This record gives sequence, structure tokens and C-alpha cells, in this order.
Amino acid sequence: MSGPPTVDLGDLDGTNGWVETKGFVSWVDDVASHQPRQRVGLSDDTTDGYVVCTVWTDDIELEERVGYWFGGVDDVWEEGEEIQLKLNDSSWANEFWSPE
Repeated sequence: MSGPPTVDLGDLDGTNGWVETKGFVSWVDDVASHQPRQRVGLSDDTTDGYVVCTVWTDDIELEERVGYWFGGVDDVWEEGEEIQLKLNDSSWANEFWSPE
């Protein structure tokens, strides 16, 4: 059984569906709402700037400056052109690097 395709963070374009990718949390935005739980910026050597990641589950809490492997949905925000990696109840975020 195979898992979702592995896509570089910089190659997310809103069309890949379920993917596996990795990146570092560049910033965490306080969304001050019940859903999404978190909104963060992800970056790595394949990005120019960052990719937005929205967390919709209580099971995942991302920390700034930490590197993670993610399983989530490559999507586009409905009201705009913003590419997002969406993490929901079926998603995962496994830490692979921490500054501590």
C-alpha cells in the first residue's frame, strides 16, 4: 500500500490533493478563532518566501523554527489565490528537527 505522493513545499499549487511534504515553521499567526486552530508560514530551500499552512485539528500544534514532515491537503483558499497546506483530522505533522 502506498501513501500520498511526496511533493516539495515549493511545488504545492493547490492541485495535488493529499500530499506528503516537509518544511520549517517560519511564523505562527494568532488566528483568534475556533477554526482554523493555527495559521503558520512554512519554508524550505524550495520556496521563495513561505507557504501558508492552516491547522484544523486539536491534535496538531506547530511550533516556530521547528521542522516537520506533513501529511495534508494541497489546496487553494476559496476566496483567493493563496496556496495552503491544510491539516485536518486525517493529517499528520512529525517533527524532524528542533533548535533545542
